[in-house]
Amino acid sequence: MIVDITVQNFQQALIQASMSKTVVIYFHADQIPECQTVGPLVERLVGADSNHLDLARVDVADPQLQSLAVQLGLQALPALVAFKDGQPVDILEGPQDEAAVRAFLQPYQPNEADLLLEQAKQTLGQDPQAAYSLLQQARALDDTPAIRLYLAEAALALNKLEETKQLLATIGMADQDSQYQHILARLELAEEAADSPELRELEQKLAEDPDNMALKEELAVLFFQAGRQEEALQLLIEVLQKDLAFGEAKKHFLDMLTTMGADPVASRYRRKLYSMLY
Repeated sequence: MIVDITVQNFQQALIQASMSKTVVIYFHADQIPECQTVGPLVERLVGADSNHLDLARVDVADPQLQSLAVQLGLQALPALVAFKDGQPVDILEGPQDEAAVRAFLQPYQPNEADLLLEQAKQTLGQDPQAAYSLLQQARALDDTPAIRLYLAEAALALNKLEETKQLLATIGMADQDSQYQHILARLELAEEAADSPELRELEQKLAEDPDNMALKEELAVLFFQAGRQEEALQLLIEVLQKDLAFGEAKKHFLDMLTTMGADPVASRYRRKLYSMLY
């Protein structure tokens, strides 16, 4: 949002607004030539619809607003003041080029990882696979606890139980908030479901008859449904190594790989299948 500060809106547009996002105050005067170029530059770099920054313009030619510049100890115009939680946190005075203005604004604007995280948050409920991909990209740029928590949530939504567990293990005590506890509770329920009596019975049968390919195929399907993707793929690759045309093994295998998308485990087993085919 871009707003011109007046005595009437000062409290709401500057003080109150700075409690939820950074407000950049642009002090200017029309009679100063440098203000004619810096003003449009600042407006372009902040943007009219930024979710992270507001731009508040203060015309110091207004006698009622001159005291604000005096209180901040400004010595030259144009001037930029970053305002957060009702207090000034940074000041840039005098004529500036684009590089200097960008450097001033950079700490208060989201980086690429933050933007990917925000996009993933909006996508997670409707398309967890897309959110998972976005969060993997974000983590490659900035491996923060917040990104890992949302990645764990996306992994759990995709039934990647082992990965969810590994991600949660990287979250320190200081970041084990309500979101962490919620994911952990859901993971525990999913793990209980993944160790059903039907699964244990099939595992026992396969242990007694380890070369039974029909049992391997059946158990692989149940493993995958229970979030045990790598175990499922391993069983099916064992079947395919012996008989590429056995039952529905190849179809199940390809369907699983498609579902898992760009998962590193899927990529590894995809290469194993290609080496068999070609």
